[in-house]
Amino acid sequence: MPKLPKLNKDAGSFSEKEELAEELAEREINLGEDDSDEVFNMPCGYTDSDGVVHKTFTFREINGKDEEAMGKGDLKKNSSKVVSLLLSRCVTSIGTITPKSAGVKKWEEIIKSLYVGDQDYMLLMLRKISIGDEIELKHECPYCKQRLTSIVNVDELEIIPFSGNHKIDFELPRGYKDKKGEVHKKGVMRLPTGLDREILSPLAKNNMARANTVMLTRLCKFSDGLPITDDVMSDLSTNDRRYLNSILEANIFGVKLEIEVECDSCGETFKGNFNVINFM
Repeated sequence: MPKLPKLNKDAGSFSEKEELAEELAEREINLGEDDSDEVFNMPCGYTDSDGVVHKTFTFREINGKDEEAMGKGDLKKNSSKVVSLLLSRCVTSIGTITPKSAGVKKWEEIIKSLYVGDQDYMLLMLRKISIGDEIELKHECPYCKQRLTSIVNVDELEIIPFSGNHKIDFELPRGYKDKKGEVHKKGVMRLPTGLDREILSPLAKNNMARANTVMLTRLCKFSDGLPITDDVMSDLSTNDRRYLNSILEANIFGVKLEIEVECDSCGETFKGNFNVINFM
């Protein structure tokens, strides 16, 4: 991402000001005062460099320019980038931080650094205010293969609360044996962010196991300092990888992306999954 030009106070800086104005207009990030009336609370919140937690957020409604920006070719290939783009454009404040006070580049970094659970909740509220309460979801019955359409109200979706754990200790059942024969088992896992999701989404379309390797590599660290690379994570046993996925799943929070669906053809009930792209 190109750096924003620094503005000088002398008369010769007019062209630089024009360049900055054009960039801000193109990216449509709101640097004005917050024009939202309702204040919402993220499940977890953003922790700044001073350790202050910012949980509240406000936003403006999605407009036509946002829709056009979401339709650009490079974004169509990665729906997770659409989430970050839309939030960076429409969210007008996070706690005491605004796009104006943070600056464009930092604001985009803040949005991408939010936990996935917070991003999903913010997008759901944005969808509710901008489009409406009802979301149309499509599923296929696993029993009779009937294609189904469900209408779900936003307020009916379960919001899983944040457990309070930003980092989760783990101890692998088997562990990783290095070239010296030492076994490494204990470590710490962090929660996934919007940036993690952007990186993983294209991988998941082609190879879910590979995406899982990259995800766990990004999230996990051994306590003894041994670097966890993709090769290290790939060498872990299936049992160890499943263990890591299970403790991650146990600490995931935010919008529960699953509903109970009853097939109107065969009468069977099943769990129907969806993703945040259904919010838009």
